[in-house]
Amino acid sequence: MIPLVEAGPQCGGKAYQLARLLQAGARVPDGFCLLPDCSLESGLQAWRARFPNQPLAVRSSSNREDGAVQSFAGQFTTILNVTDEAGFLQAVERVRSSIHDGSVLVQPMLAARVAGVVFTADPTTHQPAARVEATPGLGEALVSGRVRPSAWRVQQQQVLLLDEPACLSDAEVLCLLSACQQARQILDIGELDLEFAYTEEGEPWLLQARPITAQALTLETLCLEQRQALSARARPEGTVWSRYSVADTLPHPLPMTWAVVDRMLSLRGAYGKLYRDMGYDPDPELGQGGVAELICGRPYLNLSREVRLYFKDFPFDYPIAKLKADPRKALNPIPEVNLSQARPGFWPRLPVTLWKMFKANSRLIQLRKQLEKQLRQQIVPAFLAKMEALRAQPLDQLSLADLRERLEQLFQLIVDDFAADSLKASALAQLLSQGQPPRSVALDPETDLARLMSRAAAGELEIPDLLGQIGHRGPGEMELANPRWAEIPELLSQELAHLRPTPPPSHSQPGPADPWLRLRESARHWLMYGWAEIRRTLLAIDARLGLEGGVFWLTPDELGRPDPDLIARRRRQHRLLQSLPCPPVIFSDDLEAIGRAPDLSGGPELSGTGLSWGMAEGAALVVQRADQVPPAARDYVLVCPSTDPAYTSAMSRARALVVETGGVLSHGAIVARELGLPAVSNVNIARIRAGQRLHVDGAKGLVCLLD
Repeated sequence: MIPLVEAGPQCGGKAYQLARLLQAGARVPDGFCLLPDCSLESGLQAWRARFPNQPLAVRSSSNREDGAVQSFAGQFTTILNVTDEAGFLQAVERVRSSIHDGSVLVQPMLAARVAGVVFTADPTTHQPAARVEATPGLGEALVSGRVRPSAWRVQQQQVLLLDEPACLSDAEVLCLLSACQQARQILDIGELDLEFAYTEEGEPWLLQARPITAQALTLETLCLEQRQALSARARPEGTVWSRYSVADTLPHPLPMTWAVVDRMLSLRGAYGKLYRDMGYDPDPELGQGGVAELICGRPYLNLSREVRLYFKDFPFDYPIAKLKADPRKALNPIPEVNLSQARPGFWPRLPVTLWKMFKANSRLIQLRKQLEKQLRQQIVPAFLAKMEALRAQPLDQLSLADLRERLEQLFQLIVDDFAADSLKASALAQLLSQGQPPRSVALDPETDLARLMSRAAAGELEIPDLLGQIGHRGPGEMELANPRWAEIPELLSQELAHLRPTPPPSHSQPGPADPWLRLRESARHWLMYGWAEIRRTLLAIDARLGLEGGVFWLTPDELGRPDPDLIARRRRQHRLLQSLPCPPVIFSDDLEAIGRAPDLSGGPELSGTGLSWGMAEGAALVVQRADQVPPAARDYVLVCPSTDPAYTSAMSRARALVVETGGVLSHGAIVARELGLPAVSNVNIARIRAGQRLHVDGAKGLVCLLD
């Protein structure tokens, strides 16, 4: 055992660099190192002597990490909040098994108010500026790439907020940069990548210091890669990519989630079965690539391919000229006939194609009569029975091969088969809505999250009973890496404590309730039941492989021989891609829009898509995630990228809703109408400042900036 202040190179890169900082008087938490041959009992004695009754952070410190060529950030194990001796012994063993030949660094936990990362030279650009990324609480979620951080660029003492909301003041950012520059002088190893934390005290703590690696991807490189990839996939007459549909609920999917969703949206998955069951005749060539693509880590639909899901021999198309004139139309596109896109042999095949279209229309009429009954009485009960049998299976005794086989079984049951049936309700709702918000909302009582949570907040429903009904739902639930409410019941309890139990009178237009919208929301509820079981199986695989959450950074095909280096690279690239500006609609003749700073000019009126009728005024509360909404906040205009069930409490306390992405049938739109909130989507929320007074007109789809 070696005290941290005495750690040398034999203690690994992390401990050695921190020791040098500590010796020079930098603000670094004290600690000690356990060399590979140090006994566990010696470690326990050191804990009792140096940090009695203090929670610990147990981290790796290897000579293969924190070097100038490769940092291996995120590859090795870190265990936080170790509070008892059994947990300490287990944590040391887990860290040792992840590094094999390195040391274990033990430090007391800090009560972090804000934590994050500082790059003394911004790795995303070639500008001579520093970059700060931070998030409230512990920084582990940021480093692992699970959250989108607040970000700043600092150049010549000028602080520029890049991504809101600001969880640090400008003065704190400058104080942090001063500490980092001192660290650079002490270590004398060039530009640094440092992890930090602010507690309630005024000065930052430095938690880790390493050189910025030679492999750090630059924003310029990423832009070029994305543009080249799209250019290769664009058709000669032009291609449009639009962030609608999937982007509403899955803004930045991790690799595992995207592999599952991409399968669902392909011809071999649910989408192929769905369109064929509805009587359409999709182009078989779509089976090679599907209709959805990731651009800058965000899901887009390739509209030029999406129209080929209908009838392969009929020239449906989205008019590019019209979409360029008003890109908002691409966020809720309606196909048109374009004979110039007709394939050779179109006219001789036209009678057969028209007959297929006639049969499809008959099939749609039949579906409208039968689908609800089939889903509720046959398909869903059979699906839930199979899921209950699978949920009852213990996973800890299954081999890795058995777990992978089980995962494929779940994919076939949920992603290929059940989704094909459950998504029919969404398809019919979209087809019949014609892009207009439904007049009235009346959801099924057993799947209406807002009403169930409101009942629980009013004391009409006990928490265990609520979890029994919605425990498989949760924040950002389409992302498999995110926990379900059954895993984090304390978070659900916190949401209920701040929920406004009685929603205000609805502003929705009167009229009969939309049965397909009701069925669509119920179908999503049941689909998420299966999604939770996929997550449970992935977590079992993750534990078996000792990946510490790394399974979500892999694809199903990569689970046989997981590559820790690949996981580390993907985590870093994912964080960089999130900071890359990318418009909601991309045209193949303007790929330079990728990486272009958003246009913040314009008048005091933002025009978008009306989601829920009514008008309201209030101060803007701008957040990136639901957990950033202050519990005591009331009567604000909620402004965020998109919504999911985690925003239910925040929406119940709002006057209106403004989102960057979201269609008229999105979850946020449905809850807004149910709660009586005027709501507008598809506006550039970067134009809106925190605290700015807004007037929201949900009928016209307008947001007026009042000051």
